[in-house]
Amino acid sequence: MKSPDIIRAKVLDDYLIHITFENGEERIFDIKPYLKYPVFKPLKDEKEFNSYKIVDGTIEWSCGADLSTDTFYIESKALKNNAIM
Repeated sequence: MKSPDIIRAKVLDDYLIHITFENGEERIFDIKPYLKYPVFKPLKDEKEFNSYKIVDGTIEWSCGADLSTDTFYIESKALKNNAIM
């Protein structure tokens, strides 16, 4: 089963991303564990981290880094009543 596409994303402090999926779910994704990989190292720069767009239902950064929608969905934490669950 395919994970729902991302329709909105907002960068938060501490390398967190507030993501809204097409099914209405809001989740928080932590990119920090990925920053050790070469393709994600440019995201340590705040300007680069904020330089993203949603393409084909996932987040892509201008440096070329991206993850699958499945990764964003499965590895994120549910957000309910503005609290991470």
